Amino acid sequence: MPDHTRVTATTRSRPWLSGAIPVLLLLLTLVILPLESTAFCPSKCQCLGGEANSRALCVDAALEDVPIQLNPETKYINLTVNRIRTLEFSLPFYMKLEILDLSQNIIETLGSKNFEYQSELRTLNLSRNLVSSLHKHAFKGLTNLLLLDLSFNRIETVHPTALSDLASLVELDLTNNNIVSLEDNCFKGMNTLEVLVFRNNRLLDVPASNLWHLHAIKSLDMSLNLVEFVRNDSFEGLKELLALSVQGNVMSELDLSAFEGLISLKHLDLSDNNLTRISHPPSNAPSKFVLPGV
Repeated sequence: MPDHTRVTATTRSRPWLSGAIPVLLLLLTLVILPLESTAFCPSKCQCLGGEANSRALCVDAALEDVPIQLNPETKYINLTVNRIRTLEFSLPFYMKLEILDLSQNIIETLGSKNFEYQSELRTLNLSRNLVSSLHKHAFKGLTNLLLLDLSFNRIETVHPTALSDLASLVELDLTNNNIVSLEDNCFKGMNTLEVLVFRNNRLLDVPASNLWHLHAIKSLDMSLNLVEFVRNDSFEGLKELLALSVQGNVMSELDLSAFEGLISLKHLDLSDNNLTRISHPPSNAPSKFVLPGV
């Protein structure tokens, strides 16, 4: 008797077996298939690359949440221009993620410890959202992050430990927020930061007690704020600083020694303030010294 005849006869004598065979085949298929083939790519998304370079592009895909069914090996996720409100419980699935773009969504809060498993993340773009404050442990786990873009949000307050895990950060962009002041030690431990952009906030004073921690800072932009006065110790210890802009503030007074100690400074912009003249420019005035009215 041919093999298929024997199988047919067996299933007739044992009717329960005919229902079990499809289940067994399904289980066998799931075991054989690689993990990435079980991942799901949402509508309007593009999921590209193999396990070594997996990418998910979900730009303008009408998503309200970060999808959790993508390939867990994914290294790059672009979720620009969606309707995402929260990050809660959505990122632990992607422990190998290196680049995450969440710009132009409607995220109001980053919560606490939502990035706890993203130790491989290098670039995080959260620009053009509705974040109003950075809570305790907002970036917990991001020990290898290099670039953080928080520009064009509504940030008013930063908890002293919100940035404490960012020990490898090189660039921080806080452009166009509502920051008036910072509590002491917000930048403590950020020894690798080279670029800090505070452009277009509401700073009333130079956050000297925080800047003191930034020993590697090379570029500092504090233009378009409400700084009235620069004290002698405002930029103390920033020996690596190459470019400083305090353009477009409301300064009417300037200490003669305000920029002493900035031994590497090459560009200083003081234009568009209320300073009518500087009778004694800083003794270490850089070659590109932009004076009021110039």
